[in-house]
Amino acid sequence: MTNKMIPTLVLAGLLTGCATTVPHASLTDSSLLAQASSAALAISDGAVITDNDASFLSKIRLVEEAKSSLELTYYIYADDESSSVLSEALIAAARRGVKVRLLVDYQTNYKRLDMFTAMERRGNSGKGSLAVRFYNRPTQNIVKDAVYMTMGCGQAGAATKEACSADKMAAVEKLFADEKIDGVPAATLNVSNVNTGPSGLLLSGLYARNANLMTLAIEQGQNIDSTAAGQAGKATPEQKESLKKLGKLYWRSRTAPVFERVHANLGLLMAEQLYASQIVPVKNELFSALPIDRKFSAEEKLDWDHITDFTHQKLLLADSSRVQLGGRNVENSYHMHPNPLIEKYVFMDTDLVATVTGDGGKVIADAFDGLWNFNRMVATLDEVRTHAPNDVLWNLEAYTTAENACTKLKPGAKHDACVNGKFKLAAMSLDQRVEAASQRMAQNAKAYKTAYAGKIQPSQPLAVDPSARLYYLENLPFDKRLPPASRVRLYGAQAGQEGDSGKHITEIWLQALSGICSKATVDQPQMVILHSAYFFPPANLASSLAALVDGKQDCSHVTVRVITNSLATTDLTPVNLLARHAIKAFAEVTGLQHGSSRAARFEYYEYQPPVGNHNLSLHSKVSLFGDQLIVGSANADVRSYMMDTNNAMLVNNAPKLVAAYRSFVDNILATPGRVKRENSYFVGTPRSSMIQEDLESLRATLKKYHVDKRLDSEQMKTLESRFLGLLDAAYAMTRAAIDPNASEAARRDAQQKFNDLFQPI
Repeated sequence: MTNKMIPTLVLAGLLTGCATTVPHASLTDSSLLAQASSAALAISDGAVITDNDASFLSKIRLVEEAKSSLELTYYIYADDESSSVLSEALIAAARRGVKVRLLVDYQTNYKRLDMFTAMERRGNSGKGSLAVRFYNRPTQNIVKDAVYMTMGCGQAGAATKEACSADKMAAVEKLFADEKIDGVPAATLNVSNVNTGPSGLLLSGLYARNANLMTLAIEQGQNIDSTAAGQAGKATPEQKESLKKLGKLYWRSRTAPVFERVHANLGLLMAEQLYASQIVPVKNELFSALPIDRKFSAEEKLDWDHITDFTHQKLLLADSSRVQLGGRNVENSYHMHPNPLIEKYVFMDTDLVATVTGDGGKVIADAFDGLWNFNRMVATLDEVRTHAPNDVLWNLEAYTTAENACTKLKPGAKHDACVNGKFKLAAMSLDQRVEAASQRMAQNAKAYKTAYAGKIQPSQPLAVDPSARLYYLENLPFDKRLPPASRVRLYGAQAGQEGDSGKHITEIWLQALSGICSKATVDQPQMVILHSAYFFPPANLASSLAALVDGKQDCSHVTVRVITNSLATTDLTPVNLLARHAIKAFAEVTGLQHGSSRAARFEYYEYQPPVGNHNLSLHSKVSLFGDQLIVGSANADVRSYMMDTNNAMLVNNAPKLVAAYRSFVDNILATPGRVKRENSYFVGTPRSSMIQEDLESLRATLKKYHVDKRLDSEQMKTLESRFLGLLDAAYAMTRAAIDPNASEAARRDAQQKFNDLFQPI
């Protein structure tokens, strides 16, 4: 994951949602089976891997020894050195006869489209096959808006500008009316592969996060010349460059999810004040380009609000029997120790690997099929290249050169022919780009083997008891109880309806917490460990934790340990800043500072930066509930609950593994300088002091990214005010969500509001 700049935390308002009152029962064998994607799985061997090198070597071994099939799902699949070694291994497996299927997140991996095409082509040149698909494709509503935004009034047959919007919408609807995908009307799936040319450019720019390409798409479709508009105002070259980005800002400010929308509006505010005289001509033209004078349907709003729903799963399944999953993505940061090949963070993470006996592994393969074939959200590479081709993206420099060479021609057919002709001469073809991607892959794989592989000294993993039984868990975008043909996309989740909303991992957490106190006795005390990179829990999870420590029930023989990143070690600063105020509210409401004799012992720890410049950061997602260990990809944060797909393995009947993992955690806590217990900080520090500390963090981040130089005093005041509003919301809404004196319905309503507001973070 990459760091998000704090200014993007600015949100416009609070979203609300409906909630029902459904208390959580304790976790039982039957309730576990109801939530799991598998029955109890027996194993012949297994291990929990806490070492990056050991995890990577295990993945390579699974791929190299695979005989018939490989299924993989990853949020990040990079093209760096270690990742290239895995890619080469997958290609080799396909060539020798293995059926390889790789599902990756669309948003995160679109820029590497050519690399995945190279993998497909090379993998399909032998005895087996290799296919790659992207998760969370643009919906038909989003593709329609891309067409609308890049369609000129003349193309829609509008006689006047006043009639343009309605006429354009009619033209768009006609264009999509008869589209079918695999023989099924596309509208029934809410997907589309329509590409008018400029609409494909716009989507390519969207998923590549390339402002210039998005602006180019709008200009090309609307015949808008922002450079000329800037020249009319005698803009400087720097101002002209800023003007080119306005298309993206206007578009995002009207259509993007709330988290992005406000950041775009802030950018517009800054731009209007800095370049008002140059903006007006472009602004007037762009208003007719964008769907700002029509209301979004509820379905459209959901599509835009959930455009960043990720597949956050991490899965490697070989021959439907050998499985590895956990928190590690495919990138150097997860598969190496500190070395010169890693540009930034080295992530401390946890995986589980096991060999499932009998036909048990087929259930995991079936679960993979459920996502792989969910065509409402999943696209093949051919489909991606149809609705969002990346040809111009990778040839922007050549396109700019072509545009500059044809500036003497007026907009029209001759100008377009000139640009297209010169662009084709200078641009790289898909075949050339695929060959270049293959060469980079080979070079990077060689670099790993020559510069790093010889230095590997992996540590020993924690063995899983042979008597263990595993349960495969998932957070899903559909109801897994329905047959595949009847599944529809689910958006978000309702507090109190976690399992019915497809959030089965979260449901298991809540049930496990609900029953932990009744299991605890003097002779058999219970331990809860949340070893999670990002601890900003959804409000329903915070409420369940609060119930353990508020003294309302006897939890005196339970210890809860939260171990997470600090501001100094996290790669996601906004999570920690908001979480601080949620934790402060948690401490106040539960009476944590009073130490009730009936309350569970609650310990909150944060990792500290190590000596040296290694940028070590926690990325594990491990939870322990008494004698049940869960290793997976879901963070203890709102996003993992509300938006993303995740997977995990619950390990039952493994007392030696549980003891070993508890010892592993104890060693972390006992190592001087490794972590710091922060209970006293949250109990004793006035919130006013915390706010001042966070303002200093905000200002330091703005300075780090040079944003402070682009803001005047009033803009800085506005930004800080909005930032403080978010901190206040995290505090106040957490208090309401866990208030023991409020009714269950009131708490559920507050939990839903909290989760809706903070879901994109």
